[in-house]
Amino acid sequence: MTREGYIEHYFDFSNSGRFFLVAFGGLFLTLAIILITSIIKDRAEEGLPHAHLFIESFYEMVFSSTSILFFLSLYYMADSRIQSIMPYWEKYHDVFLLAFIIASVFMTNWLDRFLVKLSSLDDSRKASIRLVSSFYIILILLYIRFIYENTNYNTLIIYFITLALGRFVYFDFTWSEFGSMVEGVIRHLPLLAIIIVYSGIVCWYGFKVQFLLKSTGVIVCTLIAHLFMDLAIFVVHHTRVLKLVTGKCVVRKIPDVSRYICKLILSRCLPK
Repeated sequence: MTREGYIEHYFDFSNSGRFFLVAFGGLFLTLAIILITSIIKDRAEEGLPHAHLFIESFYEMVFSSTSILFFLSLYYMADSRIQSIMPYWEKYHDVFLLAFIIASVFMTNWLDRFLVKLSSLDDSRKASIRLVSSFYIILILLYIRFIYENTNYNTLIIYFITLALGRFVYFDFTWSEFGSMVEGVIRHLPLLAIIIVYSGIVCWYGFKVQFLLKSTGVIVCTLIAHLFMDLAIFVVHHTRVLKLVTGKCVVRKIPDVSRYICKLILSRCLPK
């Protein structure tokens, strides 16, 4: 299929609309499970409703994974589809990969500040979640490597495993830092299970109805699924339904003009 054919296929509303509904429905069920679980536990963490904190952590997990997948897809396309840069690519592809990974960090920071503002997560929690998202990416690459028997991802697998191990053991690490890092990863492992199930169902549906085309590249198809998941999160967040449920919706004050009008109407209607 030509480039124009791929664009026409993925931007066809009859295809993308149904796929978005599946991503939205999957997100709705995922958040419902989180809310029900939090109600059953009936506890709070760090002074915030547990459900709200868990949901924002899940959003951060999705955004971090999307950012990494975006630049891995660029790496894949540059490595296999863009022939004009091959002389430079063969010589500097490791440098490009490092630059892409660094750029993914800035993209994640942009997503969790401007697409959906995640105000309840501190830096240490975000660091633990992003480390868990690295494990998620490793699992995706391992799946592609062994299920599709694609050896093009061997270098990426080793690279990400090295990055993940480097977060635990580095030149001047201490056992207390190592323990806190392990504790943070263990605390957020449920997010890993949730995102595997959620993205797995969305990708399975996409491949089943042939909206996601394997000829595009499995890593690119996974990115496309994540972009629809991000869109679903954006819609759910900005409708403020979850904020009402979790008690985080801010009650806006009535403007002074509105209060004056209300007082004027009441003074005329009520008997003196």
